[in-house]
Amino acid sequence: MDRLRIGMIGWGTVGSALGRLVLDGPLPLTLVGVSVRDEAKARERGLPAHVPVVPPETALDADVVVELAGGLDGPRGWARTALDRGLPYVTANKALLATHGRELAEIAERRFAALLASASVGGGTPMIETVSHVAASDEIVRLRGVVNATTTYILSAMGRGQDYDGALREAQEAGYAEADPSFDVEGRDAAQKLAILASVAWGAWRPERDVATTGILDAAVMPGQTVRLVADADRTALRVAPATLDPLDPLSALEGVESMLEIVTRDGSTVRVSGPGAGGHVTARAVYADLARLCAGERPILFAARG
Repeated sequence: MDRLRIGMIGWGTVGSALGRLVLDGPLPLTLVGVSVRDEAKARERGLPAHVPVVPPETALDADVVVELAGGLDGPRGWARTALDRGLPYVTANKALLATHGRELAEIAERRFAALLASASVGGGTPMIETVSHVAASDEIVRLRGVVNATTTYILSAMGRGQDYDGALREAQEAGYAEADPSFDVEGRDAAQKLAILASVAWGAWRPERDVATTGILDAAVMPGQTVRLVADADRTALRVAPATLDPLDPLSALEGVESMLEIVTRDGSTVRVSGPGAGGHVTARAVYADLARLCAGERPILFAARG
């Protein structure tokens, strides 16, 4: 088959890992241009000399657009333009999908384009794919999981006797928390992920604003207690909040960057998927898996526009 020409926006931790897969992996892909803020830094991170650095608008002149830049304003415009041209748009940008997902799905449906985002939830753990497969064969009645590594690390440390400030400092030193951790500790990261999973599970877009969200800033954790930031949803309600877990609860065993999602179906069965929820290489593999679907001729849209 002809090689797919990839225009990429972003060459950070995930982008550089994906770039190596595109350049050296088995799929028939060609990296024709990368848009970055700092070319020197991108070259230091392995962007080959033969791959041109281009403006975002030029990166859209490709067969497939891969956006790993994050944020809303730029990505929303890039996604609208690419999808309106009928181009596949592949992203790991959960904020974009949880805020503008319906608009983008509508354009994708109208223009027979593809919208893929396996890496937006779960990193390298196939949460979206598993939810999609279960929803195709059975009715999902509940989603429940731990999907944010930063809060898991902090709450685990607090369960070992650390106070919040000490646990946060430890998480930052270990690379699990950003210098500004508010997006994670306020619960927004988990809320956006839950909104996307619910959109896939029940066939209609759900925005982040539908999620009742409580972060961990005021969470009280006694030594020996297991508390996790739990994302929980059914058809009518979406919630993210700290919860004290029974030691026998599968979610209580999660540590570090491990995430887990439980999918409960109408017949009472539970499907669980777990694995690393963060990391450049595992997230890049999820993006690469989306590209493999495009190479196979699929043109999926992440979720339906109605909602």
